Amino acid sequence: MGWVLFQGTKRGHSPLLISFTMATIASAGLGFWFLRNLSPTPIALSEPIPLPDPIQLERPLPRPILDGRDPLLATVPNKVPQPPAAASTHAKAILPTVPPPALQPVPPSQGPAPQVRVAIARDQSQLTVGTAVATAVTNDQQQVMTQLTPSQGVVVTARDGFLLWNGQPLAPSLWIRPSNQLAFVGDKWYRGVVRLIAQGNTVTAVNQVDLEQYLVSVVGSEVYPDWPMETLKAQAIAARSYALAQMFQPASRFFDLGNDERWQVYRGIETEWNTTQAAVQATRGIVLTKSGRVMVSMYAATDDIVRDVFGGRGMSQTGAYELGKRGYNHLQILGTYYPGAGLSQLQTQ
Repeated sequence: MGWVLFQGTKRGHSPLLISFTMATIASAGLGFWFLRNLSPTPIALSEPIPLPDPIQLERPLPRPILDGRDPLLATVPNKVPQPPAAASTHAKAILPTVPPPALQPVPPSQGPAPQVRVAIARDQSQLTVGTAVATAVTNDQQQVMTQLTPSQGVVVTARDGFLLWNGQPLAPSLWIRPSNQLAFVGDKWYRGVVRLIAQGNTVTAVNQVDLEQYLVSVVGSEVYPDWPMETLKAQAIAARSYALAQMFQPASRFFDLGNDERWQVYRGIETEWNTTQAAVQATRGIVLTKSGRVMVSMYAATDDIVRDVFGGRGMSQTGAYELGKRGYNHLQILGTYYPGAGLSQLQTQ
């Protein structure tokens, strides 16, 4: 599969065409093979929730920060979301005194998105997995090893590099591909495919999911979903660029990046919102580039953290919020925090 970036035009420059390739995981179809009929121990799973409306919230919104510190902004109350509380004096956003330069726009991509591999659990002694629909569990050769019963969780452990399904050894690696693209791992629901990997006596779970769908959750995990739409768009582009850069240089042969503050916070469907979905869709396939490469677009909660952790190179999320609240669009927000960058459109061939 090839990825092509159509870079936005800057004044006095011609569009650039940059091609990237990345190996994809291929599985040989060797037919179905049932090892035995394993009866999973029933474990009740929470029900997948529909895409929530941020105007009718029944639960607090998350506000993680990339460096792992406690949130500087107050939690949004139940029912009706409120603007974030003012940050402390030392954490206030440093805003430009003149309108920031806007990046040149590019249209959203209309093509399919690549798949990103996210480690959603690492080095666990055990994991509960499940699905909402009957699902075959296969090994790396696509041989069926067992079945998942709808809404019943199964405890997976590992011993000496082999996965144990309710105590029964099955394979070093197992795949869960539910027909409705919803799988339960640990305590959360995720879209896409889940791969379980035995590493010694621990289990690692990798979620292989559409990049754009992944971003709907990331944006909802990194910022409030009731922030200005232009801020959400800027966050979506920054998060997409960061993820794509990691896909070009994967963290492991098994996954591209993790799911916590070390990478980008990703919590599956629990942090998907209609506003974050709209922001991702409006910027579909658009990434930041510089010098012909996808930018590793760092960002953090405040200007102070960006300065201290990233040497001043990156987007302040509180600053992006303030700019969005003042009426700046996402092109101006990105132009403020990523000087010299351009925008390109990602297409999958």
